[in-house]
Amino acid sequence: MARGLVVGIVLLVAITLYSVFDCAARSREQIAALPKWAWILVILLLPLIGAGLWFLIGRKRADGGFGVRRATGPSAPDDDPDFLRRIADDVEQKQRRERRERGEFD
Repeated sequence: MARGLVVGIVLLVAITLYSVFDCAARSREQIAALPKWAWILVILLLPLIGAGLWFLIGRKRADGGFGVRRATGPSAPDDDPDFLRRIADDVEQKQRRERRERGEFD
């Protein structure tokens, strides 16, 4: 029981410190909703809730959105149309080369 409590407190302190340092290191343009000093105060006064709010609504992303960034591109190479096109082009070039070597022309 005591070990779990110690682990929980250590995790809470770590999350709080990470949130404070993340907020302090960001420029004014990367912070949303409140000024930097207010975010640090919220994180310190409400450790778990404040850190959660910081990560959800306090940080601006490079694309102008808020919170955690979601993946927008293809998740695998076979989902990427450019990758598939390059493969098709490579196969076509190989087939042309083989036809030329056999004496067939396009």
